[in-house]
Amino acid sequence: MSARLTPPSPHNMEQKDMKDHESDSNKKAQPAKAIIAVGSGKGGVGKSTVAVNLALAIAATGKKTGILDADIYGPNVPLMLGLGEEKVLVEDQLLVPVKKRNLEVMSVAFLTAPEQALVWRGPLANKLVEQFLFEVKWGELDVLIIDMPPGTGDVPLSLVQKANLTTSIIVTTPQEASIADVRKMINMFENTKTPIAGIVENMKYMTCPHCSEPIEMYPHHNHNGIAEELGHPVLAEFPFDPSIGLNPGKDTESKKLYDQLAQKVLTSCGLE
Repeated sequence: MSARLTPPSPHNMEQKDMKDHESDSNKKAQPAKAIIAVGSGKGGVGKSTVAVNLALAIAATGKKTGILDADIYGPNVPLMLGLGEEKVLVEDQLLVPVKKRNLEVMSVAFLTAPEQALVWRGPLANKLVEQFLFEVKWGELDVLIIDMPPGTGDVPLSLVQKANLTTSIIVTTPQEASIADVRKMINMFENTKTPIAGIVENMKYMTCPHCSEPIEMYPHHNHNGIAEELGHPVLAEFPFDPSIGLNPGKDTESKKLYDQLAQKVLTSCGLE
């Protein structure tokens, strides 16, 4: 039986809310040994690209890995993995993840038509997040990567509060407009007592096709001071690589860097 996404009625949602608050108000989801949130202060910094390639790199180490595409208003993980036409099944009233390239994948894109916009307000969107966390038939995962929506709104906050996060990674480009929003992400994680593994600088440079030397994309930013400025280590610096977005895991310079990032993240989770 395939699943389709329909909003619950306000009456049923209210009744379920009361029941949830009575019995499960402090319950946190633990679908994997380690749950890693990949967030960003703003969109357009390559957060989903980092999440997908990190998941593939961790899976390549032999860890049983899943990825939850919780960026519900802009779900791109299926597109990046070539899963655009897939639909999820329902077994025992649980959603069954789609499997691809040694990953278990769940996304709102599997439940909606490609052109359908999710125009739900916070309460309904938060219920969908809870369903993804508590009502998915994940396997016995070692690691679950959560691709969070950008920013610090209702849905990211709900994810942080409902998932038993092991650690988090914040993706940014090395420009002041993006880094200013990273500070807000750090503030949200710190206020919710969510560990932060570190910062990933994406699209930091491009490799010159003629001399192979790096060309800084944002040459006026003080790159050496970003870790000190934000109070968290820089885990990786990725180049601008157009080929890796829709070809994740491709054997490029970036893949080697993702393999290194995977080892750092696994170490921070105690799964090395």
